[in-house]
Amino acid sequence: MLIIDDDGDSAQALAAALDMEGFRTVVARNGFTAFKTAPAWTPHVVILDIEMPDCDRFAMASAMRGSSRFQNTPIIAFTSLAEADVIERGKDAQIDAFCRKGSSIRPLLKLIEYLAPVSGPSDTI
Repeated sequence: MLIIDDDGDSAQALAAALDMEGFRTVVARNGFTAFKTAPAWTPHVVILDIEMPDCDRFAMASAMRGSSRFQNTPIIAFTSLAEADVIERGKDAQIDAFCRKGSSIRPLLKLIEYLAPVSGPSDTI
């Protein structure tokens, strides 16, 4: 999993929770770092914080869709913004799903399983 979030504490907490569920995670603090991760590695899912100051996250999702590396990787908008504020722009940017921050991790896990089912947690990235 690739977690893109400028809030280091939040990103690390999410990574720790996903690690406990058996997923392997990589954290990128901004969009530019996400594209600099090992080129041979393609994440199973991208969890993208929408509210970050360094660039427009919807433009970043569109850029990911335009790259051969990320074009088929499910992208989940993970944000504290209201769903209505994200859905329309998210559709245009080809974001696959929306999950609200600040609640249980269970809805995010369900989205991950729905968007990118795997045979078992040990196989997930």
